[in-house]
Amino acid sequence: MERLKRARHAMNVWNGTSLTPRSMDPILVIGPDGPFQRTLAREVESLPAPVLTADTLSAAAETLRSGEGPPSIVLLPESEIHTDDFESELAELRIRTGSPRLVPIAFGRAPNDSRRAEIRQAGVDLALFGRFGRHALRFQINRALSPLCDRAPRGELRAPKEWRTRAYSSGREKAVRCYSLSSGGAYFVTPRPWVVGSEITLELPVGLDRLLIMGSILYTNVGDDAARRTLPRGMAVAFRPLSEHIQQVIREDVTVTHQALKV
Repeated sequence: MERLKRARHAMNVWNGTSLTPRSMDPILVIGPDGPFQRTLAREVESLPAPVLTADTLSAAAETLRSGEGPPSIVLLPESEIHTDDFESELAELRIRTGSPRLVPIAFGRAPNDSRRAEIRQAGVDLALFGRFGRHALRFQINRALSPLCDRAPRGELRAPKEWRTRAYSSGREKAVRCYSLSSGGAYFVTPRPWVVGSEITLELPVGLDRLLIMGSILYTNVGDDAARRTLPRGMAVAFRPLSEHIQQVIREDVTVTHQALKV
């Protein structure tokens, strides 16, 4: 019974934004044409998701029409967010494209506290500040698409990771990549996940340490394209009960990562 309770608690780690059905509405990428914007557009396409591009929000409102499919998310440089005009520009874009809901995600250098306050005042909550990888991009898009994105997270805080590491089970070894992490569990990307219920040992490069953590596989994602639009192919792992020290080390690491994901 206790083990079942732990498994249910760990499953709560993955409910919510992790399992949000992927919208097929286009994602709008704002910014002048250049290497970064082109790379960002390719990464969005690889999720996969349709991509629209424009230099500015006002240009997007002029050129995009509802017949092209209304965007659901707009990725834009934080320098493009002007508090006096942003909300009206976003509203105009939503009206012109017929989008019922358009969630902005800011990217760029991490701003100072006063600039963050300005961006929040403009109605932007989600961010990809600093350097970010494919997992952080997918993680934030999932959050933006979730109907719960405006609510505070329940249970243990999760954050995306890009770690390459190894997993062990029944004498076998597998190279995996950590997609997201909390103190209760993690999701690992691998083309051939082990079966649900397998007991495994994981190496986690948290901080300056390399922790060996035991757990069991709660579920795997080996489904169709629709399932893989939400999560990459892989497996969700519930950790066995951890010492308070290790839980705190993981929580601190997750908290630091999360600072770049919110305004």
